[in-house]
Amino acid sequence: MVKLVRYEGNPILRPEPANPWEAQAVFNAAAVLKDGKVYLIYRAGDLPAGRPYVSSLGLAISEDGFHFERQPGPLYAGQDASETRGVEDPRITLVEGTYRMLYTAYDGQHPRLAMAESDDLLHWKRYGIILPHLHNKDSAIFPGKLQGRYCLIHRDPPNMWLAWSSDCYHWGDFEILATPRPGTWEHQKIGLSGPPLRIPEGWLVVYHGVDEQSVYRQSLMLLDADDPRTILRRHDQPIIEPEEDYELCGDVNNVVFSCGQVVKDDTFFFYYGGADTVMAVATCPMADIRAWAQGED
Repeated sequence: MVKLVRYEGNPILRPEPANPWEAQAVFNAAAVLKDGKVYLIYRAGDLPAGRPYVSSLGLAISEDGFHFERQPGPLYAGQDASETRGVEDPRITLVEGTYRMLYTAYDGQHPRLAMAESDDLLHWKRYGIILPHLHNKDSAIFPGKLQGRYCLIHRDPPNMWLAWSSDCYHWGDFEILATPRPGTWEHQKIGLSGPPLRIPEGWLVVYHGVDEQSVYRQSLMLLDADDPRTILRRHDQPIIEPEEDYELCGDVNNVVFSCGQVVKDDTFFFYYGGADTVMAVATCPMADIRAWAQGED
């Protein structure tokens, strides 16, 4: 059974009162390994007076995966009427040389799935809404074509879904990938965490589950390398759940929520938001994950 070990220096990022745009919360970061460095593009909430906070995205970079240096100012902010309450929960995949960031565009009522593109992780061009579904989020694109088409995972509650495209912009052929397991830690709904990760055994997918008390936990499933519709394995138990103070208490209590992970030096680095307030990291050897993927419980 795979279990993640929390970094003793958690949280790795906290709200910064000196910067109004990230004074309320920093959490739910996309994670990308580029040139040996870890790039976290994190969701930041401002600290308004008399109105709900607005989310934007900030950037922090690390040499070792644990100690991060924040870059000044927001990296990406709302640009459209669909983003008046901001941009949330990014997930980034390198697809044929282009970084494609899927994120939630939020207008205060309807969360919609939007996309932006970059060549360097620093400069982003907004494409716009890619799925018309309301209340749709938790999405990332697979890093290459499968069966001749692009594929993404998304969430139309309570299930995880697949969608298909010939060009990465126009999506259809929606089909359910996985459903919650009633009476368990994922009773209420499930959704994608970080983007699918190719390992020799197939596609490793980290996903979150929400129980009847709205507690968010994380676990794993393994999809077939050629046909992501086929679930080869699904972890029975959470690999991490709220236990520490920074996961139990915050803007939203009892939440461990992730939008990204990287593999660095044969170690799985799992980045997650604690209680929708701070950023943290937990790790395990990739050998443990591969042993599980090969059927060793």
